Amino acid sequence: MNDFNNLRSVRSLPLVALLIGVTLWAQVLSPEAGAAPKADAPKAAAPKAAALNGEQIFKENCASCHTGGGNLIDPKKPVKGSAKLASLVKFKDYLVKPTGAMPPAPKIANDAATLDALYKYCKTLK
Repeated sequence: MNDFNNLRSVRSLPLVALLIGVTLWAQVLSPEAGAAPKADAPKAAAPKAAALNGEQIFKENCASCHTGGGNLIDPKKPVKGSAKLASLVKFKDYLVKPTGAMPPAPKIANDAATLDALYKYCKTLK
């Protein structure tokens, strides 16, 4: 009799797994999962999106060598104050085909919004 009860509990495992999966899936698809904040929720002041995005792009892609806008590889060539920041076109051209040890960054250079955000952030480095 004990073996029969063990067999019943093993056979019910797929059903338990299915119920857990359906529950999780329902939570993902629920209207409240992606709902906008309620009208009465306090709104935070929105800082300049380009500066914030540009800073994040810089941190993720540039900061390992260009901490604080400098240049750990060649300190004589920092980002801040660089002639490469004279125009967006010049900056883009450099990202596509850089000189020295810097690797190309075509994903940044070929995405207009990302390029613009990073360029604007780099111009703020002092």
